[in-house]
Order: sequence, then C-alpha cells, then structure tokens
Amino acid sequence: MILDNWIWIMKILRLFVCFSLFALACSPASGDAMAEKEQSGSHTAENVSRIANLPPTGMEAGSIVLQVDAGAYDRRGTIVSFMFPFAVDPGVYPLTDEGGNVNPLQIDQANSGWFILDDLPAGASAEFMLGMHPVANLSEEAQADGQVSSQKDAATVTFSAGGNKVLSYYHRENSPPEELDERYRRGGYIHPFYSPGGVVLSSHMNVDQHPHHSGIWSAWTRTQFEGRNPDFWNVHQDRGRVDVDSMIAMWDGPVFGGFRSAHRFTDLSGEEAVTALNEIWDVKVYASPLGDQAHVFDLTVTQTVNSDRPLLLPEYRYGGIGFRGHIDWNNPGKCFFLTSGGLGREGHATRARWAHMGGYSEGELAGFAILGHPSNYRFPQTMRIHPSEPFFNFAPTQLGDMSIQPGIPFITRYRIVTHDGEPDAGLIDRLWFDYAYPPSVTIKLH
Repeated sequence: MILDNWIWIMKILRLFVCFSLFALACSPASGDAMAEKEQSGSHTAENVSRIANLPPTGMEAGSIVLQVDAGAYDRRGTIVSFMFPFAVDPGVYPLTDEGGNVNPLQIDQANSGWFILDDLPAGASAEFMLGMHPVANLSEEAQADGQVSSQKDAATVTFSAGGNKVLSYYHRENSPPEELDERYRRGGYIHPFYSPGGVVLSSHMNVDQHPHHSGIWSAWTRTQFEGRNPDFWNVHQDRGRVDVDSMIAMWDGPVFGGFRSAHRFTDLSGEEAVTALNEIWDVKVYASPLGDQAHVFDLTVTQTVNSDRPLLLPEYRYGGIGFRGHIDWNNPGKCFFLTSGGLGREGHATRARWAHMGGYSEGELAGFAILGHPSNYRFPQTMRIHPSEPFFNFAPTQLGDMSIQPGIPFITRYRIVTHDGEPDAGLIDRLWFDYAYPPSVTIKLH
C-alpha cells in the first residue's frame, strides 16, 4: 500500500515538472532568450566559419578587392601601405585597377602591402583586384623591371630606383683621410644621397668644417647616463660615439627596397666604455613614385636604453637626426633653407612640419626636404638651422628636457624627398599630407 502511494506521488511530480518546463518554453521571455541564444550561437558559428574559410596564406581562394579612399586630399603618385588581417606570403602580387591596368603590390615580412597610387581626387575611392599568386620574388621582380635595386660592396650598400642612384649607406666603417684620426672612423650613416638628376646632396668627413657631420646620421649631444655626461655627437671630445653594429636585413623590390641595421651608442665618459643606447634604422627607398620629379625614401629610427636607468636629454639647441649638405653649400650664398612656415635660415628654433635645404652643387641647383611625421615627439618639432653652414636638425630638445626611458622605445620618423631645381612648396606640402594622412584601405573578400 505504501509502495503504491509512492509510485502515484512520483507520477504526479513527473507530470508537474513536464508541465512547468512546457510552460516556461512557451513564455515570451523564454522565447526571446532562446532566440537570443540561437542568434548568439549562429553569430559565433559565422565568425568561426569566416575565419576558418580564410586560406592559410590569405591568397589561395576566392578574390580580394582593395577599396582605397583618398580622404581629404588629392592623391598623385602616393605611397600606400596597409596591414593584412591574415597571413600573406611575402612577394610581389599583381594589382589590377578598374581600367584593367596592372601594377605591382609588394608584401613585406611584416605582413604589410605597399603600392603606388597613381591618381585619386580628394573624396573619391577606387577599387583594385589583388591577384592570388605572387608573380615573382622581390629581387627577381626588381631586377626585371629595373625598379629599386641594391649593390653592396665592402663598406657601403647603394640603392637605385629605375637605374638612378638614390642613396648609399655605410654598413661598415668608412675610411677617413689622413688629416683625420681614428675617432672619425665609423659607419651607420647615409652618404651620399642624390637628386633624380644625380646631383650629390650631402657630405661627410669634411676636414675643414665639422668632420663629425656625416650625411644623414643620428646622435645625441648633451646627455646624462648613469651619473655621467656622455656626448655622442662630438666624437673629438672622446666622451661618446655612435657605431654601426650589424646589417640585419636588406631587400630589393618593384615598389620599395631598403634595409634594417643596428647601431650602438657607446658612453666613453667613464672608466670603461659602456653601451648606453641601442638603435635600429629602418630605411625604405621607393620606386620613383613621382618619376623624374623626385626621389623619396623613409627613415625610421628606434632607440632603446641598454640599461635599467634612463638616458636623460637636457634642453639643448641640437641633437637627434642630423643632415649635412653638400660641401659646396658651405658658402652661404650657395645654400638656402625653406620651412613649411615660409621661413629661411631665420626659421631656426621655430616649429615646422617640414624643412628644405638646397643649393648649387658643382653648378647644379638641387635640394631635399625632410618631412616630419605627426607621431614624432613634440611634433611639429623645433629646428636647428645653422646661421651660415649647410646643417639642419629637427631638435625636440630645444623645447626642454627629455628622456628615453627603459623599456619604452623612442621612435622618430622622417620622409626625405630629393629634387632638381628650385623647391616647390606646394608639392612638398602635398607629399607631407600623403605621408602624414595617407589614403585608407579596406580589404573585401569575395
């Protein structure tokens, strides 16, 4: 009897539970919750599916369209770069515009794509079809098209665009003339660099005037490090120096060639020589985006302290990346400056987005502009313009004390544009906007 009653109780409880679950499932709130759960599950599945369906290299199935938006500025011969959201094999790929014209897109080891945008008005957009397979490796394509190629010898590597020399870099030590002692033996700087017409624009190891100035080079002047006061700029004072350490990488390509190198800042102000700062140079030489009108190359300098203590940079009138013009420009009547603010040599200690230095080299008029990137510290940076010599330096220390802190890379970016003849301020402005605010790229997968 007790057992029968227990069986009936269990049956009633089972019916009650089933009815409760049925009522809960039929309620509006539960319906919304279940629908939301289904949508959530579907959305998750869709994301997984989209990621899973991407080819391993990103280039083996379907089609890829690049939508390029000009933004607020007219674009002509503009260098465009973007990051792929999936892994892509480095190489050269065909990029076809809406008119059927094919141009190279170069993909580097950092998974970034690079190409030259011919012409796109402000506010407009254009689409390009990206080919699925590389047409060649970078070196083969560069050699075939005569775009950016390199030639390396014992001390320097020289980059050319379209067969015309753009710059040389000392990847090993230079050879000072007999008038200079061993303190001036160094590497890790650019010299010479050229106008499109082949005019040399820089100088180094000038026996009569600032022999420590070396084309385009990097050094800090007034510093404090671990209680000492090294000077990495004035090597003749024996308190510091900068030397090349190694060439990390070098490449050619139809869009750009370049190199990555390592330098070391040695503190000589104490009893023993100590490496205070490690420096990486990333240089990109572009394949004449403006044809014979200009040569263009980028310099990115990354500095990190080789210590758990900072490198202090007290206020001073110069220091950082220096530019020394051609030896013929030592005559003030043969050298002139122009800043984005429209100033000449009187632009010293003012701030500018870009600055230009030029003059007559062996009777030929040519020059170059240094474009500062908005990400640079204290941009727009103040300038050191020498009152009579061909020397220029963006010098953020003019605005007060600075420091490079342990574990925090100090990064500086410049784009250098060389030309023949008089400077065109309007062109330099346009190129600065291309550099500072480039077109945007949207990747569409079909």
